[in-house]
Amino acid sequence: MVLTSLSGAVLAGGKSTRMGGQDKGLLLFQNEPMVMPIARALRSVSDSVFVNANRHVEEYSALGFEVISDHQDYSEKGALSGLLACLIRADSSHLLVSPCDTPCITESAFVALIEASRISPDEIHYLAGEFGNHPLHAILPVQSARGKLQGFLDDAGKYSVLAFYEVFGCKSVFWNKESDFLNVNTPDSFL
Repeated sequence: MVLTSLSGAVLAGGKSTRMGGQDKGLLLFQNEPMVMPIARALRSVSDSVFVNANRHVEEYSALGFEVISDHQDYSEKGALSGLLACLIRADSSHLLVSPCDTPCITESAFVALIEASRISPDEIHYLAGEFGNHPLHAILPVQSARGKLQGFLDDAGKYSVLAFYEVFGCKSVFWNKESDFLNVNTPDSFL
């Protein structure tokens, strides 16, 4: 497989329990919904960008996004259900994903993932920093990952993103700009 085309997806399908149920992607960060700077960074390197969301579909649509919801058969299986929905929607050789609660992620971080995927396009690549792994900042080969993820969700009792990546075959890409990983997932993050 060769990386010939690229879709981008912002993962915003979670329940936002730490935010009191408010949809994190729509919360304002530096005067705009958090989904916007992530989408801009993805658009700069992708052929198309869409949002995975299970609530507030109209609000995301009003911001100009195509919105993809989780398949109901997998809706209770965490972030992997959103990832599967995005892989099913993607009409490209590869899919670049990012969570909606990291508004400082940059185009450069995505370029590092793309470069790694050009070298070994059959594997999943995800970002890792000094303080840990960031598996939802990743690039995946669409066709092979889609089939393997569906099987993983049907068979697994545990729905860990990294567990799936390890079954599939993955490599981390070290990214030394920890500020890119700012995670805004509690009300205190806005202070």
